[in-house]
Amino acid sequence: MSNFVNTVDSIGDEALTNSIIYRSITKILDNYATRIGRSAFEYCSELITADFQAVTRIDSYAFSECSKLTALILRSETMATLSSTSAFNSTPIKSGTGYIYVPAALVDSYKAANNWSTYANQIRAIEDYPEICG
Repeated sequence: MSNFVNTVDSIGDEALTNSIIYRSITKILDNYATRIGRSAFEYCSELITADFQAVTRIDSYAFSECSKLTALILRSETMATLSSTSAFNSTPIKSGTGYIYVPAALVDSYKAANNWSTYANQIRAIEDYPEICG
């Protein structure tokens, strides 16, 4: 298993696309980044979970082609902007079998927000995330 741990405030455009490790990352744990750039994790085909403490913006194709991404956890009390629904192309989130977990107080806001509303059925409270509950 390979984890990605970040200590910068932005994960830039195409940060891991075509890198030597991009295919083997299975979990992202990030307490610092506020922005995930365009195509930042595109083609991370083994990525299952992405857990962010501070993200407030996700750009287009950020997780595109992450064919095993079943959980995106956004812990910030500030709602993140989703620049495009293409951020989750070819993922379980896009196909309806993966989920986006956000603070309970923000669930309804995410479900109604521009671009996020496309994934309204996939948005859940963090407390509903299986690893947190049990």
